Amino acid sequence: MYLHIKPEWRDTLQKNRLGSMESLLQYYGGTCLSSHSRSAIWRHTLHDGRIVFVKRDFFTRMTIILRYLLRGRKPVCNTEKERRAFALAAQHGFTVPEVIAWGEQRRFGLPHAGVMIMLPVAGVPVDRFVADPENQDKAREAIAQAERTLALLQDCRLDWKTDCKPEHFFVRPDGSIALIDLERLRLRKQPLTQDYRAMQLQRFRSLLPEPYRSQPAP
Repeated sequence: MYLHIKPEWRDTLQKNRLGSMESLLQYYGGTCLSSHSRSAIWRHTLHDGRIVFVKRDFFTRMTIILRYLLRGRKPVCNTEKERRAFALAAQHGFTVPEVIAWGEQRRFGLPHAGVMIMLPVAGVPVDRFVADPENQDKAREAIAQAERTLALLQDCRLDWKTDCKPEHFFVRPDGSIALIDLERLRLRKQPLTQDYRAMQLQRFRSLLPEPYRSQPAP
């Protein structure tokens, strides 16, 4: 079992009882934003008013572990997989959440539970941004910017599978795009085919609010 904390955050997390793997494996505080049988994520307000997001993997499915082993790779829990995906995307110049702490609990050398603490990304998901009447004059450019970001991911052979949803593209205050929820992001050995790229673009557009679904951005 291990927990890495960025040095500049160590004291703050310890003061907020988020500084040990034992406490994080038992964490259920804050506002729960998403919960599944396998994992959950919470919005947590620190004592000084700053916001962090705590993500927990309750367990790692054996099917996932076997998939790693069959590929000759060391298995990791999903929070660690996502942390590495954030780092991969950042290396290619994409804006992603900053991870300030991460850890894993392993059993018999295999991943069991995992935790990750992230800072929030300033901005609004594309689907919410374009649905806001106040952003009507900026909506189509925001969609276009998100689609350009998706195309850049594809150019870099970064395959997001079908997770390229509008809710995962954040419109930042300066109009640029940040990406969240990259657990399924992978670097492919070969370029993505045109058909596959088109499928991902259609996936993105199909989840936009009306009337933007059938009207491609300029």
